[in-house]
Amino acid sequence: MYKKKTVALVPAYNEETRISSVLEVITSSPFVHETIVIDDGSKDKTSQEAGLFPVRILRWSKNRGKGAALQKGINETPDADYYLFLDADLLNLKTIHIKDLLTPLFDENRSAMTIGVFHAGSNERVNLAQHYFSILNGQRALRRDFVDILPDLSWSRFGVEILLTKYAKIARKIVTYPMLEGITHVTKEEKLGFWGGVNYRLQMYNECLYAYFNYKKMIRRNPGKVPADILRKIR
Repeated sequence: MYKKKTVALVPAYNEETRISSVLEVITSSPFVHETIVIDDGSKDKTSQEAGLFPVRILRWSKNRGKGAALQKGINETPDADYYLFLDADLLNLKTIHIKDLLTPLFDENRSAMTIGVFHAGSNERVNLAQHYFSILNGQRALRRDFVDILPDLSWSRFGVEILLTKYAKIARKIVTYPMLEGITHVTKEEKLGFWGGVNYRLQMYNECLYAYFNYKKMIRRNPGKVPADILRKIR
């Protein structure tokens, strides 16, 4: 398993005060061979903080959204065997969580994608949201053969997790849901204050709803590497 290349992709927007603890864990994991931070138009020192670690940094001057950030990371690493998607605002991330996300992918007859579910973290509301709305969960790992047939993710912004989950079902790929014990993340309200967090959350939900109701149309419009037989199923 260690001979195959795992690339961690960390999209980040204004995460100056939080990204260091995440990168410290990722770069110390024996399962991760390369880490890429995609600075999605941050106005703070996110890139400078990331530069303190042995990572590659891709930086845009304008915010393009999470989907575009992940697509850029995938495009930059065509030699990866596994991809690990991790948010930059995680709290209590451990190397065991990385192992838990990746291990189900090592057997090619098992999962094409894992979706981590927070369990027993310090924020009960986050735990409940992770459990009941796992389609939105951002901590994921994907196998190369699944990535090779993905549609273009660039349009999806915060709806990228919905797009990935829905497409996996269409493509009949096995998805598993490992429990990530003790992990949580910083809420939008904690980052931006109550009203700033509410407004940002509403924007996020709007993007998620757009992806949920329009993913088939957008896959047809932006097919990426979707094989013809799968594309015919998308009506």
